[in-house]
Amino acid sequence: MKSSRSGTSNPLEWLDLIKLELAVVLGLALGVAVVVWRLDLGHGIELAMLAGCGFVCGGWLALRTRRSLDAIRPDHDEGD
Repeated sequence: MKSSRSGTSNPLEWLDLIKLELAVVLGLALGVAVVVWRLDLGHGIELAMLAGCGFVCGGWLALRTRRSLDAIRPDHDEGD
């Protein structure tokens, strides 16, 4: 039986956490899309809400992925 801490012993397990965050972000984006669809706002405001959600969620995933890959790489140089 595996312990609860054995999941973090393999550095590639961090990428599985990114997959989980991707699922959460997709659910959030779908929720925002449903809210925009149900609200009767101007097209510019609806587009701004969807674009803002996309930029924030995409930026979050890019940041987390970059940090995870930097932690995995053993030959990581701070200057590159």
